[in-house]
Amino acid sequence: MAIDGKRSLLKPPFSERLRSGSVVLGPGEEIGEHRTDGKEEAIIVLRGTATVICEEEKFAVGEKQLAYIPRDKTHNVLNETDSSVEYVYITTSLSDGDIPHDHHH
Repeated sequence: MAIDGKRSLLKPPFSERLRSGSVVLGPGEEIGEHRTDGKEEAIIVLRGTATVICEEEKFAVGEKQLAYIPRDKTHNVLNETDSSVEYVYITTSLSDGDIPHDHHH
């Protein structure tokens, strides 16, 4: 399912390595499984309760709580509730070759 409520807040060239964006998930929506290749990620829930799946671990993240996703982990963010979930994500590259989607470093 496509997510219309996703927008970028910060990314290079305005920052060196940080990228940030906000996401709104309606009931039953998910961001889709993806991997933090060479990056770590923080997810901060602003409204509602998000379900975060990181590898085999599944946990709920409530308002004003943070989920940490380590480097090279497959993860997903889902809304399994009846109301909207809004969160901000922040990622940073841990490698010197900080080229998006470049897996040769």
